[in-house]
Parts: sequence; structure tokens; C-alpha cells
Amino acid sequence: MLRGIEVKLGLHFVAGATLGIGVQPDGIDPENKVVVEVYARVGELKGAQLHKVKSDILKLAYIDKKLGPGWQKIMCFGSAEAAAFLLGSSWAAEAARIFGVKIHVELLSIEQETLVKAAQKRQCMVNSP
Repeated sequence: MLRGIEVKLGLHFVAGATLGIGVQPDGIDPENKVVVEVYARVGELKGAQLHKVKSDILKLAYIDKKLGPGWQKIMCFGSAEAAAFLLGSSWAAEAARIFGVKIHVELLSIEQETLVKAAQKRQCMVNSP
């Protein structure tokens, strides 16, 4: 997914790049000042997945405050259904807009989608009593 974003948006993520502020986004393009968090879910987000995405939004907002203005923040999803959580009317969607986080959908290849769906099927999502 990161490679797809690089090509589409003309970015260059540097492997092993760090920001030196205690958090590590999935992708960093220091030259273009872009940070990316990626979530490869196929389909609607469920349960703890919603909290993971909220955590990623908080991480991107934190990066913005620590590094100062000028950094583009992107939250990338592997499906439109997953991205819908941050494109709708939830408070998390509003927070993403307020924090200036752009939502990007990078559809997975058929092979990648098959692998992700298989992994999702193996996962057991159980609510605590």
C-alpha cells in the first residue's frame, strides 16, 4: 500500500527513517514532509479496529504538534468500506478533519486482498463479558 501511495502521490518513503519524537508512523517522506499511517482492512471496521484507527489519528496529530506546521498527514486504508469510518459523521471523522489528516484509499491488489481476507477470517473477534 505504501508503494501505491508513493507512485500516485509522487512521494518517497525512506526505509528506517525516524522522526526522533517517540512515535513511528508507517511511512515517512522527510523531503516532502509527509507521514502516513496504513490500515489494510478489507471491509467495515469492527470492535477494537475502530480504536486502532483513532489511535493512529492521535499519533498523526501528535506528530503535527511536535514537528510543527508543514507536515502532511495521511491515513491510508485498503478499502473504501474501512475508510468510511473517517469519511462519515463520527467524532473520529470530525477529529481527522480538524487535525488536517487526509484520508486516502489505496485498493489492494487481488493477491493482497486475498491474503488480508484470509488473515481477517483467522482472527477471532470476541467482546469481553
